[in-house]
Amino acid sequence: MVTSVLWALTIGMTFILTPQVEASQGPGATKMDAKLGVEVEGPFEMICTFLGRSKKVIIVYRHGPKEWEPKLSCNDGAGSQIARHVPADGGDPRLMITGWYADGREWKQCELKGWRNDPKGKSLSCQTPSGGTMTVTCTKGQCAKP
Repeated sequence: MVTSVLWALTIGMTFILTPQVEASQGPGATKMDAKLGVEVEGPFEMICTFLGRSKKVIIVYRHGPKEWEPKLSCNDGAGSQIARHVPADGGDPRLMITGWYADGREWKQCELKGWRNDPKGKSLSCQTPSGGTMTVTCTKGQCAKP
């Protein structure tokens, strides 16, 4: 329980302390590579599912004036399955879903694979080198529409 709270605080503080000029950031000071994410439109409902031991996080970015900016996240420190609502943004509906895993002391971006049909909706997933997985299932909304 304490580990989950600390993990959630770490991710939250990363977003709070990251200056806005560094818009396309992953966790910590890691740069986000848009080629490894999947562009979607909002709003939508999603379920993040995490399996394995390494720390993992899924970050949804919104398209800002110049670059992608972090909008919200879900991480395995909050549980193995987390439901999230991704609200509409008044202007640009484009969003980017990315997956991240901890590799020692640094974060690495995981390439999300193409859409699959899931009993609960459309899903994307990726596997970490240690064998863990993370899956984003879009249950309602425009998530699967690029």
